[in-house]
Amino acid sequence: MSDWKFKNGDTRPISSVQAKSPKSRKLAWLGWVVAAGAFLYFLSPWIASAFLEVSRRANESAYYDVLSKYMSEAELLTLPTSTPQPTYTPLPTFTPVPTATKTPTPTPIPPAFIIQRMETQSQLVVVKDEVAKRNFHVGVDDGLCSHGGDFTAQGVIEAGIDFDELDDESVSYNSRSQTYTLKLPAPEFTSCRIEYIRLVENSFSMCNPDWDRARTLAEVQVMRDFVAQSLEDGLLDDAAEKSELILGDFVRSLTGKRVRVTFEKQKSSPKRDVSCRPSAGGGWRYNRYENVWEN
Repeated sequence: MSDWKFKNGDTRPISSVQAKSPKSRKLAWLGWVVAAGAFLYFLSPWIASAFLEVSRRANESAYYDVLSKYMSEAELLTLPTSTPQPTYTPLPTFTPVPTATKTPTPTPIPPAFIIQRMETQSQLVVVKDEVAKRNFHVGVDDGLCSHGGDFTAQGVIEAGIDFDELDDESVSYNSRSQTYTLKLPAPEFTSCRIEYIRLVENSFSMCNPDWDRARTLAEVQVMRDFVAQSLEDGLLDDAAEKSELILGDFVRSLTGKRVRVTFEKQKSSPKRDVSCRPSAGGGWRYNRYENVWEN
């Protein structure tokens, strides 16, 4: 290479002069930096691997802590498995049990009230027997003027209960059996009457007989026969049955309870109304053995 001579008398080679210029120096340093960066870039995998190896050997537990943390974070990123929701079973509807309401015990109807209402049924508790007797003889012992005649008669005999004999003891109530008991008087003959009587045939007499008196005696005599006949026909038993049926049903409908009906013991001679036991008067009495009226 030839040397150049500058104006200032410097005779160094031109390459030496150029290398020492400021611009060339900057370019040289820049080239070294780039070259060093490229070198580190290509060597970074090996450097990183060497660093990890040194770190692993230096602190084995630290490696595993990092690995465990990494695994935990990986598990957190994993979507959870879908768990089916349990089937909803509705609870049964609660139905409250109704509270039993205690029915108040009804107050028994007072016996006096029942008796008062029973008395309104008195006309219904009557049975009757239509009786008749033909050609019965009536003799009158009047000394020399004795006489007699044959009569025919018809009548009606009625029987029932005497409500005047009812009192507070006639009706009782048993709360345990819820039953009313009616203790009624024995049936009796309540009414008797002669509806028809006629003299059919009269006897001969030396005197002028009092046939009106004979007719009165005939009524008294036949009435006794009518009552006896009705008793034999069971008229009082019919009165008891009808009284039990009508009064029992009446009290049962009035109180709404069971009713038991009883009767007082019947006397040997049943009670009779005054119309069923007429009197002849005037001192006359009937001789049943002689079948004749005497004075």
